[in-house]
Amino acid sequence: MIIREEKESDISSITAVHDQAFGAPMGNFVENLRMNKNLIISLVAEIDGKIVGHIAYSPMYNKKRDIIGLGIGPVGVLPSFQKQRIGSKLTSKGNEIAWSKGIDKIFVLGDPQYYCSIGFENASNHNYFSILDPTGSNFLVIGKELKKEPEKTFVDYGKEFSA
Repeated sequence: MIIREEKESDISSITAVHDQAFGAPMGNFVENLRMNKNLIISLVAEIDGKIVGHIAYSPMYNKKRDIIGLGIGPVGVLPSFQKQRIGSKLTSKGNEIAWSKGIDKIFVLGDPQYYCSIGFENASNHNYFSILDPTGSNFLVIGKELKKEPEKTFVDYGKEFSA
């Protein structure tokens, strides 16, 4: 398996991966991020020349609309290739790239059991919350030097995720 940055020729395959992985149109999120120049990191997993997985990273904003990190989403793997740690490998590589760009926090709204197994922790432990997950049970964060914020800080994905 090769993990690499997306190329323009991958776009239709990326859309197909997300649509099949989620059983619903999800590729439009990635296309909207791309069109708005908010697709900061976009990696594909390729096996034998076929795109089988994709991960997108975009800015995460506080209430003042300051960028305070990156958010993962969506992450998709073709159903016939799931349960092979492709998503984990995409996430590890994406996080590595984010750290190299000076990003210090990466957020994700996802399954805590899965994401905590690859180093994420509950964002509410650091006083970060998302309006998409007010209880804080599925909003997770990983960082180089995470500190607990002095007060509740709401963090959210960009406008592409609210449509």
